[in-house]
Amino acid sequence: MRALAAALAAALALPALAAPGRFGVFVGNDRGDAGRPRLWYAEKDAERMYRTLGELGDLDQGGSVLLQGKSVSALLDALRALEPRIRAAKQAGEKTLLLVYYSGHASHDGLELGADRLSFDTLRSVLAASGADAKIAIVDACEAGLLTQVKGAAAAPALEFALPAEDTVSGMALIASTAVGESAQESAALGGSFFTHHLEVALRGAADLDGDGRVTLTEAFSFTSARTSAGTSGTQAGPQHPTYSFKMAGRGDVVLADLRKGDARLVVPPDLGATYILKAPLLYAEVPGASHEMTLALPAGPYRVERRGRTGRAVADVTLVSGRSVAMPNLEPTRYEVARAKGGPKPGLLYGGVGFWSTDLAGFGVAPTARVGVRKEVGPVGLRFKLDLARKRVTDQTLVYDYTYTGGSLAALYPVNAGRVLVEAGLEGGYGWATQRLLDQRSFEAGVGSFGGALLITAPVGSVRVGVDASAGAQVFDLNGSRGVHPAFSAALLALWGF
Repeated sequence: MRALAAALAAALALPALAAPGRFGVFVGNDRGDAGRPRLWYAEKDAERMYRTLGELGDLDQGGSVLLQGKSVSALLDALRALEPRIRAAKQAGEKTLLLVYYSGHASHDGLELGADRLSFDTLRSVLAASGADAKIAIVDACEAGLLTQVKGAAAAPALEFALPAEDTVSGMALIASTAVGESAQESAALGGSFFTHHLEVALRGAADLDGDGRVTLTEAFSFTSARTSAGTSGTQAGPQHPTYSFKMAGRGDVVLADLRKGDARLVVPPDLGATYILKAPLLYAEVPGASHEMTLALPAGPYRVERRGRTGRAVADVTLVSGRSVAMPNLEPTRYEVARAKGGPKPGLLYGGVGFWSTDLAGFGVAPTARVGVRKEVGPVGLRFKLDLARKRVTDQTLVYDYTYTGGSLAALYPVNAGRVLVEAGLEGGYGWATQRLLDQRSFEAGVGSFGGALLITAPVGSVRVGVDASAGAQVFDLNGSRGVHPAFSAALLALWGF
């Protein structure tokens, strides 16, 4: 019995071969009509969906097509080329599904693939004419709501669709990333559009609310709609509201992704209110924690996992192995988080102070300096930007002049320790402007580049922090017609306010 149970578990864990009745065309085009700005991620979005549904969507072997930067005729040719395969699958007794995904520019005239246009009416007609039992179109574009004819918008975090079971599916489903009059928005942080990013996360398991190892059309749209609306609520363009139009017959739901077919799986424990950031060479995903255990189907390989929650950040590295499920490892708080728990500084610090600044000029010594700056934590490092103003009258033998330096620098700091008294060290680079004014009012000016190391030490004193900000390195500037590298040093006493 144990041997039989083990064999059955192994069989269930193996991904099944792709079903001959499911077909997909994935289209991405970064370019629209003349005058349109080039999109950053449309073609990458199409590749992500092609890869995700190719892995999890049970698509026909050879029946999945990726078109990047192609024309309308290439899209229509791809759809026509699939029809014989669809007819053959139906003749073999298979229930057939055709899925079309598009990411790119669109307007009231339809999809824009470069200078070509495909009207929404034509797209609906082409899908309706297909011999597939069920047709699904997903359009991630501005004005995509014209496909579904949904005007206005209202966030819909939970929806119940009367959809057919997978073995009796028939009809057409249209999904749009926007309502009529809305813009589809991209995110540099996500590396793609808001809608497609959340749709991919949904298909990889974040939307599997009932924990049955499958993601249905209902679950995918509900999750993606809610996350897209929430993610765009603070953008300049305002909230983006995905819309839908379903004309399907039957009972049940349409399965879009089978998590058992994933290359590897990561099990996330119940963690409502937290957000997990998964980073890998070919994947970036922001996954909200849930009240139940969640299984994510992911490509095998190394991942950096970061948890963000009310208690701060924590990170860990995990390697997913093909064919295996891996539990979420213990995540270690960053040194900044540990320091904060011990009375360390807040994530952001504004500061001001006075000190001195020195450079390699004859008779220079040190110059009084005023300094203002800001330090902001970004994951495991702190970015510090400072502005300096230094002035001094210099006597070099018989030469007397007033020297003024104004400049800024940016440093990447790493916490050396983790306590109330926080020591941060790192590298910095900067640029400034120096003026040398003689007593006869003649003046000379030069740009000054700088590079070297930086040290920031802060400690709490009452409701504020005090500290020392020091830099040592070299400056590059012209002196007497010759450019050279000169040693330099600066330090300032600071008062710091957290935010």
